[in-house]
Amino acid sequence: MEEYKKFGATDLFMLLAVLFWAINFPFIKIALREFSPLGFNGIRLFLSALVLIIVLLASGEGFALSKSDLWKLMVLGIIGNTFFQLFFIHGINWTTASNTAIIMAMTPVFIALLSVLLKHEKIHRIAWIGILVSFIGFYFVITKTGAFHFSWQNMKGDLMIFSGNLFWAVYTVLSRSFLKRISPLKFVSITLAFGALFYLPFSVRSIIQLDWNGLSFKAWAGLVYSALFAICISYIFWYSSVKRVGNTKTAIYGNITPVLTIVFAYIFLSEKITLLQAGGTLIILLGVYLARSGYRLFEDSG
Repeated sequence: MEEYKKFGATDLFMLLAVLFWAINFPFIKIALREFSPLGFNGIRLFLSALVLIIVLLASGEGFALSKSDLWKLMVLGIIGNTFFQLFFIHGINWTTASNTAIIMAMTPVFIALLSVLLKHEKIHRIAWIGILVSFIGFYFVITKTGAFHFSWQNMKGDLMIFSGNLFWAVYTVLSRSFLKRISPLKFVSITLAFGALFYLPFSVRSIIQLDWNGLSFKAWAGLVYSALFAICISYIFWYSSVKRVGNTKTAIYGNITPVLTIVFAYIFLSEKITLLQAGGTLIILLGVYLARSGYRLFEDSG
Protein backbone atom coordinates (compact mmCIF):
# COMPACT_ATOMS: atom_id res chain seq x y z
CA MET A 1 0.00 0.00 0.00
CA GLU A 2 1.25 3.45 -0.83
CA GLU A 3 2.57 5.41 2.17
CA TYR A 4 -0.05 7.92 3.13
CA LYS A 5 0.91 10.91 5.22
CA LYS A 6 0.08 14.18 3.49
CA PHE A 7 -3.34 15.71 3.02
CA GLY A 8 -4.37 15.21 -0.58
CA ALA A 9 -7.17 14.38 -2.98
CA THR A 10 -8.25 11.28 -1.04
CA ASP A 11 -8.77 13.37 2.10
CA LEU A 12 -10.70 16.01 0.18
CA PHE A 13 -13.01 13.45 -1.43
CA MET A 14 -13.66 11.75 1.93
CA LEU A 15 -14.49 15.09 3.53
CA LEU A 16 -16.96 15.70 0.72
CA ALA A 17 -18.47 12.25 1.29
CA VAL A 18 -18.83 13.03 5.00
CA LEU A 19 -20.58 16.31 4.14
CA PHE A 20 -22.92 14.59 1.67
CA TRP A 21 -23.85 11.94 4.25
CA ALA A 22 -24.39 14.49 7.02
CA ILE A 23 -26.87 16.38 4.83
CA ASN A 24 -28.40 13.12 3.62
CA PHE A 25 -29.79 12.01 6.99
CA PRO A 26 -32.15 14.98 7.51
CA PHE A 27 -33.04 14.98 3.80
CA ILE A 28 -34.15 11.36 4.08
CA LYS A 29 -36.27 12.20 7.13
CA ILE A 30 -37.96 14.99 5.13
CA ALA A 31 -38.63 12.67 2.15
CA LEU A 32 -40.04 9.95 4.42
CA ARG A 33 -42.83 12.31 5.46
CA GLU A 34 -44.35 11.49 2.05
CA PHE A 35 -42.62 8.31 0.88
CA SER A 36 -43.02 4.92 2.51
CA PRO A 37 -39.60 3.68 3.73
CA LEU A 38 -39.46 0.66 1.41
CA GLY A 39 -40.84 2.60 -1.55
CA PHE A 40 -38.31 5.40 -1.06
CA ASN A 41 -35.38 3.04 -0.75
CA GLY A 42 -36.46 0.81 -3.64
CA ILE A 43 -36.55 3.77 -6.04
CA ARG A 44 -33.35 5.25 -4.57
CA LEU A 45 -31.34 2.04 -4.99
CA PHE A 46 -32.64 1.42 -8.51
CA LEU A 47 -31.80 5.00 -9.55
CA SER A 48 -28.33 4.80 -8.01
CA ALA A 49 -27.57 1.45 -9.64
CA LEU A 50 -28.80 2.69 -13.03
CA VAL A 51 -26.63 5.83 -12.89
CA LEU A 52 -23.53 3.87 -11.86
CA ILE A 53 -24.03 1.24 -14.56
CA ILE A 54 -24.29 3.98 -17.20
CA VAL A 55 -21.11 5.62 -15.85
CA LEU A 56 -19.30 2.26 -15.81
CA LEU A 57 -20.29 1.58 -19.42
CA ALA A 58 -19.20 5.07 -20.45
CA SER A 59 -15.82 4.54 -18.76
CA GLY A 60 -15.11 1.59 -21.04
CA GLU A 61 -14.13 -0.66 -18.13
CA GLY A 62 -17.01 -3.06 -18.68
CA PHE A 63 -18.43 -5.81 -16.48
CA ALA A 64 -15.96 -8.63 -17.18
CA LEU A 65 -15.45 -10.81 -14.09
CA SER A 66 -14.53 -14.38 -13.31
CA LYS A 67 -17.47 -16.60 -12.39
CA SER A 68 -16.23 -17.00 -8.82
CA ASP A 69 -15.87 -13.23 -8.37
CA LEU A 70 -19.34 -12.66 -9.79
CA TRP A 71 -20.97 -14.92 -7.21
CA LYS A 72 -18.91 -13.40 -4.38
CA LEU A 73 -19.82 -9.86 -5.44
CA MET A 74 -23.48 -10.87 -5.60
CA VAL A 75 -23.36 -12.10 -1.99
CA LEU A 76 -21.47 -8.98 -0.93
CA GLY A 77 -24.03 -6.80 -2.72
CA ILE A 78 -26.86 -8.49 -0.82
CA ILE A 79 -25.01 -8.01 2.49
CA GLY A 80 -23.89 -4.42 1.94
CA ASN A 81 -26.89 -3.08 0.07
CA THR A 82 -29.98 -5.28 0.44
CA PHE A 83 -29.60 -6.21 4.12
CA PHE A 84 -27.88 -3.01 5.25
CA GLN A 85 -30.44 -0.84 3.49
CA LEU A 86 -33.37 -2.76 4.99
CA PHE A 87 -32.06 -2.08 8.49
CA PHE A 88 -30.98 1.47 7.67
CA ILE A 89 -34.20 2.76 6.12
CA HIS A 90 -36.45 1.37 8.85
CA GLY A 91 -34.00 2.55 11.48
CA ILE A 92 -33.85 6.16 10.30
CA ASN A 93 -37.63 6.16 9.85
CA TRP A 94 -38.05 5.18 13.51
CA THR A 95 -35.32 7.31 15.09
CA THR A 96 -33.83 10.76 14.59
CA ALA A 97 -31.32 11.79 11.95
CA SER A 98 -28.90 12.72 14.74
CA ASN A 99 -29.14 9.33 16.46
CA THR A 100 -28.68 7.57 13.12
CA ALA A 101 -25.40 9.37 12.45
CA ILE A 102 -24.15 8.97 16.02
CA ILE A 103 -24.76 5.22 16.07
CA MET A 104 -23.26 4.76 12.60
CA ALA A 105 -20.10 6.40 13.94
CA MET A 106 -19.53 3.06 15.69
CA THR A 107 -18.75 1.41 12.34
CA PRO A 108 -14.95 1.36 12.99
CA VAL A 109 -15.63 -0.67 16.16
CA PHE A 110 -17.52 -3.27 14.14
CA ILE A 111 -14.71 -3.30 11.58
CA ALA A 112 -12.16 -3.90 14.37
CA LEU A 113 -14.20 -6.77 15.82
CA LEU A 114 -14.76 -8.29 12.40
CA SER A 115 -11.07 -8.05 11.56
CA VAL A 116 -10.26 -10.00 14.73
CA LEU A 117 -12.98 -12.57 14.04
CA LEU A 118 -11.68 -13.16 10.50
CA LYS A 119 -8.09 -13.19 11.81
CA HIS A 120 -7.13 -10.32 9.52
CA GLU A 121 -5.41 -8.57 12.40
CA LYS A 122 -4.88 -8.57 16.16
CA ILE A 123 -5.88 -5.54 18.16
CA HIS A 124 -4.12 -3.99 21.12
CA ARG A 125 -5.57 -4.42 24.63
CA ILE A 126 -6.37 -0.69 24.66
CA ALA A 127 -8.60 -1.30 21.64
CA TRP A 128 -10.76 -3.66 23.69
CA ILE A 129 -11.18 -0.86 26.23
CA GLY A 130 -12.16 1.44 23.35
CA ILE A 131 -14.78 -1.05 22.18
CA LEU A 132 -16.27 -1.22 25.68
CA VAL A 133 -16.22 2.59 25.96
CA SER A 134 -18.05 2.99 22.63
CA PHE A 135 -20.82 0.65 23.80
CA ILE A 136 -21.19 2.72 26.98
CA GLY A 137 -21.62 5.81 24.78
CA PHE A 138 -24.20 3.94 22.70
CA TYR A 139 -26.12 3.18 25.91
CA PHE A 140 -26.34 6.88 26.77
CA VAL A 141 -27.45 7.80 23.25
CA ILE A 142 -30.33 5.32 23.12
CA THR A 143 -31.54 5.75 26.72
CA LYS A 144 -31.33 9.59 26.59
CA THR A 145 -31.66 9.81 30.39
CA GLY A 146 -29.22 7.13 31.56
CA ALA A 147 -32.02 5.00 33.05
CA PHE A 148 -32.61 1.81 31.08
CA HIS A 149 -36.23 0.84 30.52
CA PHE A 150 -36.36 -1.36 27.45
CA SER A 151 -39.12 -0.39 25.06
CA TRP A 152 -39.06 -1.76 21.54
CA GLN A 153 -41.28 1.11 20.42
CA ASN A 154 -38.80 3.73 21.66
CA MET A 155 -35.57 1.94 20.81
CA LYS A 156 -36.37 -0.01 17.65
CA GLY A 157 -34.94 2.63 15.31
CA ASP A 158 -31.63 2.89 17.20
CA LEU A 159 -31.32 -0.90 17.40
CA MET A 160 -32.02 -1.27 13.68
CA ILE A 161 -29.26 1.23 12.82
CA PHE A 162 -26.95 -0.54 15.29
CA SER A 163 -27.62 -3.91 13.61
CA GLY A 164 -27.24 -2.44 10.12
CA ASN A 165 -23.75 -1.28 11.08
CA LEU A 166 -22.64 -4.89 11.16
CA PHE A 167 -23.64 -5.46 7.53
CA TRP A 168 -21.87 -2.26 6.43
CA ALA A 169 -18.72 -3.36 8.29
CA VAL A 170 -18.77 -6.76 6.53
CA TYR A 171 -19.27 -5.03 3.19
CA THR A 172 -16.31 -2.73 3.85
CA VAL A 173 -13.88 -5.32 5.24
CA LEU A 174 -14.53 -7.90 2.51
CA SER A 175 -14.23 -5.28 -0.23
CA ARG A 176 -10.45 -5.03 0.18
CA SER A 177 -9.58 -8.20 -1.75
CA PHE A 178 -11.75 -7.14 -4.71
CA LEU A 179 -10.42 -3.59 -4.78
CA LYS A 180 -6.95 -5.00 -5.44
CA ARG A 181 -8.26 -6.35 -8.76
CA ILE A 182 -11.07 -4.04 -9.89
CA SER A 183 -11.79 -0.31 -9.68
CA PRO A 184 -13.99 1.19 -6.93
CA LEU A 185 -16.46 2.25 -9.65
CA LYS A 186 -16.81 -1.33 -10.89
CA PHE A 187 -17.04 -2.74 -7.38
CA VAL A 188 -19.75 -0.30 -6.28
CA SER A 189 -21.70 -0.56 -9.54
CA ILE A 190 -21.91 -4.35 -9.52
CA THR A 191 -22.58 -4.83 -5.80
CA LEU A 192 -25.16 -2.05 -5.79
CA ALA A 193 -26.89 -3.52 -8.85
CA PHE A 194 -27.18 -6.89 -7.13
CA GLY A 195 -28.26 -5.22 -3.89
CA ALA A 196 -30.99 -3.23 -5.66
CA LEU A 197 -32.19 -6.35 -7.51
CA PHE A 198 -32.59 -8.39 -4.33
CA TYR A 199 -34.14 -5.41 -2.55
CA LEU A 200 -36.92 -5.27 -5.15
CA PRO A 201 -39.10 -8.05 -3.63
CA PHE A 202 -39.21 -6.07 -0.38
CA SER A 203 -40.11 -2.77 -2.05
CA VAL A 204 -42.15 -3.49 -5.17
CA ARG A 205 -45.51 -3.49 -3.37
CA SER A 206 -44.73 -0.18 -1.63
CA ILE A 207 -43.61 1.37 -4.92
CA ILE A 208 -46.84 0.34 -6.66
CA GLN A 209 -48.92 1.77 -3.81
CA LEU A 210 -47.17 5.17 -3.81
CA ASP A 211 -49.35 8.23 -4.38
CA TRP A 212 -47.19 9.50 -7.24
CA ASN A 213 -49.29 12.63 -7.83
CA GLY A 214 -49.22 13.53 -4.15
CA LEU A 215 -45.43 13.58 -3.82
CA SER A 216 -43.98 17.07 -3.52
CA PHE A 217 -40.89 18.48 -5.22
CA LYS A 218 -39.18 18.52 -1.80
CA ALA A 219 -39.70 14.77 -1.38
CA TRP A 220 -38.38 14.00 -4.87
CA ALA A 221 -35.42 16.34 -4.38
CA GLY A 222 -34.52 14.48 -1.18
CA LEU A 223 -34.68 11.14 -2.98
CA VAL A 224 -32.58 12.29 -5.95
CA TYR A 225 -30.00 13.94 -3.69
CA SER A 226 -29.77 10.79 -1.58
CA ALA A 227 -29.38 8.55 -4.65
CA LEU A 228 -26.79 10.65 -6.49
CA PHE A 229 -24.73 12.23 -3.70
CA ALA A 230 -25.11 9.90 -0.71
CA ILE A 231 -24.81 6.68 -2.72
CA CYS A 232 -23.35 7.12 -6.22
CA ILE A 233 -20.69 9.73 -5.45
CA SER A 234 -20.01 9.01 -1.78
CA TYR A 235 -19.72 5.22 -2.23
CA ILE A 236 -17.09 5.72 -4.94
CA PHE A 237 -15.20 8.19 -2.72
CA TRP A 238 -15.43 5.75 0.22
CA TYR A 239 -14.13 2.69 -1.66
CA SER A 240 -11.49 4.70 -3.49
CA SER A 241 -10.20 5.63 -0.05
CA VAL A 242 -10.47 2.02 1.18
CA LYS A 243 -8.43 0.90 -1.82
CA ARG A 244 -5.74 3.54 -1.33
CA VAL A 245 -5.35 3.92 2.44
CA GLY A 246 -7.30 1.01 3.94
CA ASN A 247 -10.33 0.44 6.16
CA THR A 248 -8.93 2.05 9.28
CA LYS A 249 -7.91 5.44 7.88
CA THR A 250 -11.08 5.63 5.80
CA ALA A 251 -13.39 4.80 8.71
CA ILE A 252 -11.85 7.56 10.84
CA TYR A 253 -13.55 10.17 8.63
CA GLY A 254 -16.89 8.81 9.79
CA ASN A 255 -16.22 10.43 13.17
CA ILE A 256 -16.97 13.81 11.61
CA THR A 257 -20.38 12.76 10.26
CA PRO A 258 -22.41 12.79 13.51
CA VAL A 259 -21.16 16.23 14.47
CA LEU A 260 -22.20 17.72 11.12
CA THR A 261 -25.45 15.74 11.08
CA ILE A 262 -26.49 17.18 14.45
CA VAL A 263 -25.98 20.67 12.99
CA PHE A 264 -27.93 19.95 9.78
CA ALA A 265 -30.67 18.07 11.66
CA TYR A 266 -31.15 21.14 13.84
CA ILE A 267 -31.25 23.44 10.78
CA PHE A 268 -33.63 21.34 8.65
CA LEU A 269 -35.63 19.40 11.26
CA SER A 270 -35.23 21.40 14.50
CA GLU A 271 -33.96 18.21 16.13
CA LYS A 272 -32.38 18.57 19.53
CA ILE A 273 -30.33 16.12 21.56
CA THR A 274 -30.14 15.84 25.33
CA LEU A 275 -27.02 16.70 27.26
CA LEU A 276 -26.57 13.01 28.05
CA GLN A 277 -26.80 12.12 24.35
CA ALA A 278 -24.18 14.75 23.57
CA GLY A 279 -21.96 13.17 26.21
CA GLY A 280 -22.69 9.75 24.74
CA THR A 281 -21.59 11.03 21.33
CA LEU A 282 -18.25 12.16 22.74
CA ILE A 283 -17.83 8.83 24.56
CA ILE A 284 -18.48 6.92 21.32
CA LEU A 285 -15.91 9.01 19.45
CA LEU A 286 -13.39 8.44 22.27
CA GLY A 287 -14.09 4.70 22.13
CA VAL A 288 -13.65 4.66 18.37
CA TYR A 289 -10.32 6.49 18.69
CA LEU A 290 -9.08 4.02 21.30
CA ALA A 291 -10.27 1.06 19.23
CA ARG A 292 -8.57 2.22 16.06
CA SER A 293 -5.57 4.29 17.20
CA GLY A 294 -5.21 3.90 20.97
CA TYR A 295 -2.15 1.66 20.64
CA ARG A 296 -0.18 4.71 19.51
CA LEU A 297 -0.39 6.08 23.05
CA PHE A 298 1.81 3.21 24.16
CA GLU A 299 4.11 3.43 21.13
CA ASP A 300 4.69 7.15 21.71
CA SER A 301 5.40 6.70 25.41
CA GLY A 302 7.65 3.70 24.83
